[in-house]
Amino acid sequence: MTVSAGVTIIAIVMIMILLVITVTAVVLIRAQLRLERLLARVEQDLGPLIFDAKVALADIKHITRTGRVQMDRVDSTLRYLSVEIMDTADTLVRPVRELGLWYHALRTGWRYFSRKH
Repeated sequence: MTVSAGVTIIAIVMIMILLVITVTAVVLIRAQLRLERLLARVEQDLGPLIFDAKVALADIKHITRTGRVQMDRVDSTLRYLSVEIMDTADTLVRPVRELGLWYHALRTGWRYFSRKH
Protein backbone atom coordinates (compact mmCIF):
# COMPACT_ATOMS: atom_id res chain seq x y z
CA MET A 1 0.00 0.00 0.00
CA THR A 2 1.43 3.24 -1.06
CA VAL A 3 1.24 6.62 0.61
CA SER A 4 -1.19 7.92 -1.96
CA ALA A 5 -3.53 4.94 -1.35
CA GLY A 6 -3.36 5.58 2.40
CA VAL A 7 -4.09 9.26 1.90
CA THR A 8 -6.97 8.34 -0.39
CA ILE A 9 -8.44 5.99 2.25
CA ILE A 10 -8.05 8.66 4.92
CA ALA A 11 -9.71 11.22 2.61
CA ILE A 12 -12.60 8.82 1.92
CA VAL A 13 -13.05 8.15 5.66
CA MET A 14 -12.91 11.88 6.38
CA ILE A 15 -15.48 12.56 3.65
CA MET A 16 -17.75 9.87 5.12
CA ILE A 17 -17.34 11.37 8.60
CA LEU A 18 -18.12 14.83 7.19
CA LEU A 19 -21.15 13.34 5.41
CA VAL A 20 -22.38 11.77 8.66
CA ILE A 21 -21.80 15.04 10.53
CA THR A 22 -23.63 16.97 7.77
CA VAL A 23 -26.61 14.60 7.81
CA THR A 24 -26.74 14.77 11.61
CA ALA A 25 -26.59 18.56 11.48
CA VAL A 26 -29.39 18.69 8.90
CA VAL A 27 -31.55 16.35 10.99
CA LEU A 28 -30.91 18.43 14.12
CA ILE A 29 -31.67 21.68 12.28
CA ARG A 30 -34.93 20.24 10.90
CA ALA A 31 -35.88 19.02 14.37
CA GLN A 32 -35.12 22.46 15.81
CA LEU A 33 -37.23 24.16 13.13
CA ARG A 34 -40.10 21.77 13.80
CA LEU A 35 -39.83 22.42 17.51
CA GLU A 36 -39.83 26.18 16.91
CA ARG A 37 -42.97 25.90 14.77
CA LEU A 38 -44.57 23.65 17.36
CA LEU A 39 -43.68 26.06 20.16
CA ALA A 40 -45.00 28.98 18.12
CA ARG A 41 -48.28 27.12 17.58
CA VAL A 42 -48.52 26.20 21.26
CA GLU A 43 -47.78 29.78 22.24
CA GLN A 44 -50.43 31.00 19.81
CA ASP A 45 -52.95 28.49 21.18
CA LEU A 46 -52.10 29.14 24.82
CA GLY A 47 -51.89 32.92 24.50
CA PRO A 48 -55.64 33.51 24.94
CA LEU A 49 -55.76 30.94 27.74
CA ILE A 50 -52.92 32.65 29.57
CA PHE A 51 -54.64 36.01 29.09
CA ASP A 52 -57.91 34.57 30.41
CA ALA A 53 -56.08 33.11 33.41
CA LYS A 54 -54.49 36.49 34.14
CA VAL A 55 -57.88 38.20 33.89
CA ALA A 56 -59.44 35.56 36.15
CA LEU A 57 -56.65 35.99 38.72
CA ALA A 58 -57.14 39.76 38.63
CA ASP A 59 -60.89 39.26 39.16
CA ILE A 60 -60.26 36.89 42.06
CA LYS A 61 -57.85 39.40 43.58
CA HIS A 62 -60.44 42.17 43.23
CA ILE A 63 -63.20 39.99 44.71
CA THR A 64 -60.94 39.02 47.60
CA ARG A 65 -60.05 42.65 48.27
CA THR A 66 -63.71 43.68 48.09
CA GLY A 67 -64.67 40.81 50.39
CA ARG A 68 -62.00 41.84 52.87
CA VAL A 69 -63.34 45.42 52.88
CA GLN A 70 -66.90 44.13 53.38
CA MET A 71 -65.75 41.85 56.20
CA ASP A 72 -64.02 44.79 57.87
CA ARG A 73 -67.23 46.80 57.61
CA VAL A 74 -69.28 43.95 59.05
CA ASP A 75 -66.74 43.49 61.84
CA SER A 76 -66.87 47.20 62.68
CA THR A 77 -70.66 47.16 62.62
CA LEU A 78 -70.81 44.10 64.87
CA ARG A 79 -68.34 45.68 67.32
CA TYR A 80 -70.45 48.85 67.36
CA LEU A 81 -73.63 46.85 67.91
CA SER A 82 -71.98 44.84 70.66
CA VAL A 83 -70.92 48.00 72.49
CA GLU A 84 -74.35 49.56 72.04
CA ILE A 85 -76.15 46.42 73.19
CA MET A 86 -73.91 46.17 76.25
CA ASP A 87 -74.54 49.85 77.04
CA THR A 88 -78.28 49.41 76.56
CA ALA A 89 -78.32 46.30 78.73
CA ASP A 90 -76.31 48.13 81.37
CA THR A 91 -78.71 51.09 81.16
CA LEU A 92 -81.68 48.75 81.60
CA VAL A 93 -80.12 46.63 84.36
CA ARG A 94 -78.66 49.49 86.42
CA PRO A 95 -82.06 50.71 87.75
CA VAL A 96 -83.00 47.13 88.64
CA ARG A 97 -79.74 46.78 90.58
CA GLU A 98 -80.36 50.09 92.30
CA LEU A 99 -83.88 48.98 93.19
CA GLY A 100 -82.42 45.77 94.56
CA LEU A 101 -79.96 47.74 96.65
CA TRP A 102 -82.75 49.99 97.93
CA TYR A 103 -84.87 46.93 98.70
CA HIS A 104 -82.06 45.30 100.67
CA ALA A 105 -81.34 48.56 102.45
CA LEU A 106 -85.01 49.03 103.38
CA ARG A 107 -85.35 45.41 104.47
CA THR A 108 -82.20 45.66 106.58
CA GLY A 109 -83.45 48.93 108.08
CA TRP A 110 -86.89 47.46 108.76
CA ARG A 111 -85.33 44.45 110.49
CA TYR A 112 -83.16 46.74 112.55
CA PHE A 113 -86.08 48.95 113.62
CA SER A 114 -88.47 46.03 114.14
CA ARG A 115 -86.01 44.36 116.54
CA LYS A 116 -85.45 47.51 118.58
CA HIS A 117 -89.09 48.22 119.22
